Amino acid sequence: MGIELLVSVVGIIIATVVSVWTYRKMNPKRQLRYRVEASPLLAAGAGAGDRLTIALEGRPVTAPQMVTLSLWSSGTADIGSNAFDAGTPLTFDLGAPIVEEMPTVGIAGAHLEVVLPNQVVLRPALIHRKFQSTIRVIVDGTPDVHVNRVLPDIDVLRDGVSETARAIDTSRKRLKITPLLVWTGVLILGTAGLIVSLVIYAFDPGVSAPAGGISMLIMMSALVAIIVIGIYRFFKWVGRNIEARSGLR
Repeated sequence: MGIELLVSVVGIIIATVVSVWTYRKMNPKRQLRYRVEASPLLAAGAGAGDRLTIALEGRPVTAPQMVTLSLWSSGTADIGSNAFDAGTPLTFDLGAPIVEEMPTVGIAGAHLEVVLPNQVVLRPALIHRKFQSTIRVIVDGTPDVHVNRVLPDIDVLRDGVSETARAIDTSRKRLKITPLLVWTGVLILGTAGLIVSLVIYAFDPGVSAPAGGISMLIMMSALVAIIVIGIYRFFKWVGRNIEARSGLR
């Protein structure tokens, strides 16, 4: 049983490493975060009255505010342009009309854009994992930002989301049964069977031999399946990564 035990331990280590590595490669974190900062341009109580009109570039305003919207990738992998549902832009509705856009330095690639009368959008493009974009606008009124959901598999979180809210969202996600998960479970069961057979071996070597052999067979089968699935998913991941990088930039 000594050689069998050694082979089992090595198999478990290899299977665990392959499983973790494959899972991380096939399920990289893709996530966007945004922050909204608003600053009133008029002192409290200094709004326009019946006899006073405040105008910006000739347009009357009542409660102008400077709004800074920052969006960045907080994940560990690029987001392909095909992640946008039906090619729909990621849209931030500011909830107040935009009066003026503040000048910004031209940025190549994905970046935030103003769409009048009250929206800021990110059009479908390849979003690199180090993506960051900031835009500043003046709105008339108190901003109340809402985001559409056009990235089905990617979280778009407002910076400062409480851990409680995040825990609730996590608890609502269903466990996805995959072949890799199934064979990992089989490997664990085989390992448990081998441990039980080793315990029995201490009392009755003759009885433990068949159980140990079956457990070893289950473990080796599961190990081979995990390695095959890992290789398949690795090449599939490489193909998807190449496809994403060849998309819109």
